[in-house]
Amino acid sequence: MKNKNVKIAVVVTAILIIAVIGFKVATKKTSAGSEDASISKEIEYQIAKDNISISVSESGSVNPTDKRIIKSDINGTVDGINVIEGDLIEKNQLLISLQSNTASNSRTQINDIELNIERAKRDLNDLYKSKGDLNIYAPSSGIISGLSIKEGDQINANSNIATIKETDYSYIEAYLAKEQFDKVSIGDTASLFMTKYFSTQSGIVDEKNSTPIQMGGGTFGYAITIKMKNPGGYSIGDLAQITVTNSQGTYQGMQNGKIVDVKEEKATSKISGKVKSINTENGKHVNEGDIIATVEGSDLTLDITEKQNSIERFQSQINDLSEGSTVYSPMKGTVLQINVSEEEVVDRTTALMTVADLENMEVIIAVDELDINKIKLGLNANITSDVYPNEKFAGKVSKISMEGKNQSGVTTYDITIKLDDRKALMSGMNVDVEILADFKDNVITVPIEAIHKLKGEYMVTVKDISGNKNDVKVQLGLATKNKVEITSGLNEGDIVVYTSVQSNKTQTNSGFTGMPGMTTRPGGGSGTGTRQESYRPW
Repeated sequence: MKNKNVKIAVVVTAILIIAVIGFKVATKKTSAGSEDASISKEIEYQIAKDNISISVSESGSVNPTDKRIIKSDINGTVDGINVIEGDLIEKNQLLISLQSNTASNSRTQINDIELNIERAKRDLNDLYKSKGDLNIYAPSSGIISGLSIKEGDQINANSNIATIKETDYSYIEAYLAKEQFDKVSIGDTASLFMTKYFSTQSGIVDEKNSTPIQMGGGTFGYAITIKMKNPGGYSIGDLAQITVTNSQGTYQGMQNGKIVDVKEEKATSKISGKVKSINTENGKHVNEGDIIATVEGSDLTLDITEKQNSIERFQSQINDLSEGSTVYSPMKGTVLQINVSEEEVVDRTTALMTVADLENMEVIIAVDELDINKIKLGLNANITSDVYPNEKFAGKVSKISMEGKNQSGVTTYDITIKLDDRKALMSGMNVDVEILADFKDNVITVPIEAIHKLKGEYMVTVKDISGNKNDVKVQLGLATKNKVEITSGLNEGDIVVYTSVQSNKTQTNSGFTGMPGMTTRPGGGSGTGTRQESYRPW
């Protein structure tokens, strides 16, 4: 009996031990499961209009748009350096003096040759001008009179060869009171009622004369001249009632105006020479710009060529005498670096210094092939620098490379952004560039977690005033990684509900992926791991 009781006690003890072990294992599993447990939370979002923008962000360094390395043109030594690093320089400013090992250095001879060049240039300009003056043109349209020259005649410069009476137009002189005169401008429209012919013509104000004219009765008038197309039949002295109209009002002449004598202009030869040909005769009508006559000057083409050759010869002589003696700046800018010192020996390949235009700076960034189609010339860019964290810089896309660069399976394209104002940025500084690729203001947006797909359609869940929930089909527009534009399907004030899923380890959305306008690439971009566009409000 005693042995039986012992056996029963052993069995009970074993069962208790197994139970304890099982409880501990179950407790541990429950604890582990709690660590991975997800927390779901329903969120209500009231629709309101918002701004949405898509931007492409990359990093680069600031550099001048124009940077040049100045090299020596001779074998010799540095005789003197006239600038220091950081100096602002002008184009053609003296930078460095060099002493050539071979060339002679005669300043007096160079000065004499430079004077010869200036004289030759003046002569050349005169020849070019004379070449355009061989023809005598009609200064206006009208009837030729007083033409007395003939072919072979010798004429002098500035001599009048004919008179042109303008017959296409008549000119009517009228007077206005001071207040009206001040409100009328040359070019204003005028209506003319020809009292003798009971006909109305139109014209424009061609001249104004501010000299007061006594009109009788203690009043003064101020003359205006109306230019009227002459249909024929009107004569000098014919009267016309004048009405001038402009944006300020309508003004009538103090009394009838009258047609005055037609205008005359002289046709003048600008050069001396022999008359080669005459293209009209007295009594004939000519149009403004018609060639009346041609003067036969000397062989100007040969003279021009000789002068050009002489200037080139003079310049070559200066180059021989002053070979490498002085180095001038090829541009306006700043001295970035000086690579030589005085008395240093240089040859024709030595880089003497670097100059750059720091007022015109640019940043070149490498943009992924997935983003390149979003970039257009002229897009605005926002630029920031860690050196000046409180300063913002602006720029615009000025160049888009048409050829990509491939590295480690990722293709990028160089985009050049020209800075509007570099402010305190210096050449070589690193900056972050954000290019605004697209944006919309005052549009309906929802959080990206609110979008789900049902039978291939984009849907959101809308809660009505009674608390009922219904799926509504929507059309999508611009999308970022946080929100998406709704182009149709929702109205301002609607209540959208969605579930936000969050775990103790990571936070996830409702599981919707593949939004239009969002791109991912494993291992691509400028960072590491999965690449996603950086979208931020502008």
